[in-house]
Amino acid sequence: MDGPPGTGQVSAKSRPSRPGDSGRVDTTAGCEPTAPPLLVRRAVLAGERDVAELLRDVPVGPIEVADLMRHHRVLVLSDLTLPLAAPPLAAAAFRLHRPAGTAQLVGMGVSVHLRRRGLGRRLLTGALMGLRAEGFERVQAGAAPGRAGASLLASIGFTVDHGTARVGGHTPFVLLL
Repeated sequence: MDGPPGTGQVSAKSRPSRPGDSGRVDTTAGCEPTAPPLLVRRAVLAGERDVAELLRDVPVGPIEVADLMRHHRVLVLSDLTLPLAAPPLAAAAFRLHRPAGTAQLVGMGVSVHLRRRGLGRRLLTGALMGLRAEGFERVQAGAAPGRAGASLLASIGFTVDHGTARVGGHTPFVLLL
C-alpha cells in the first residue's frame, strides 16, 4: 500500500529508530492491560432496577430514577466485553433545564466492588462531553465537603458556586462548559 494512511488504517515505523529497536509501534503504551473497553451511553428503561441500585447511596428513589430516565438524562458506563443486558458499572443522573442551558447532576454511583478505579471520572467526563455537544453551558452539582464526590468534582474543573445556598450540608458546585 503506497501513500499516507487513510481512514481506519494505522501507520507504523518503516525501520528501527535505533540499534536494537524492532521498529514495532506499541499501541498499548500507558494502557492497563486488563482494563476492558468502556462506553458511556444513555440508560435504557429495561435497566431501571440496576440504575436505581447504583444510585442507592444518593437521595434518588426508584420513582425519581424512572422519571429521570424518561424525561431527563441518566447515563451509564458499560463494559463492552459483556453482553448488552449486563448491569452497568456506574450511573450518573442529570436533571436537564434546556431553556436555561443548565444540567444538574442529581446523583452518581459506581458499583461497590469497582470504586476508586477511575470509573466515576470516566463516566462524568463522558457525560460532560455529551452535554456540551448538546448545547448545555452550565452543570450544577452538590457534594458533601471533604468527601470523594467533592474532590472528584473539583479535579474535573467544578468550582464552588458561592451564589447558591448549601442544601442538606452539601457544597454547591458549578462547571461552565
